[in-house]
Amino acid sequence: MKKILLVDDSSLLRNNLKKILVSIPTLHLVGEAVDSDSAIRLNNELKPDIIILDIDLLKGNGIEVLTRIKNEPHLPIIIMFTNYSESAFRKATTKLGANYFFDKSDDINGLIEVLINLSAS
Repeated sequence: MKKILLVDDSSLLRNNLKKILVSIPTLHLVGEAVDSDSAIRLNNELKPDIIILDIDLLKGNGIEVLTRIKNEPHLPIIIMFTNYSESAFRKATTKLGANYFFDKSDDINGLIEVLINLSAS
């Protein structure tokens, strides 16, 4: 079973993603964060296999989280899931070590497909 940490400041989005995650039996949501400090702390405490990470957070941002996590001993798979779909954000997060990048407005199916594939490996 793959452990998931969900990092997004939108409770509506987190709730919708939780409905998707529970439909994939080999995934387990272990935590949620709405800001960068909580995301880093939960990554270190819970050691998730996968982090679904937004760029826009209540305090800090997903790029800061990505940068800090990539320097931590525990390195989960990072899936950027954001409304900031411009190519500059995609390039920047990929350069910093994000494994996947999806646009919230039209890439939900891509996210689900990757989660299913990751959960099977």
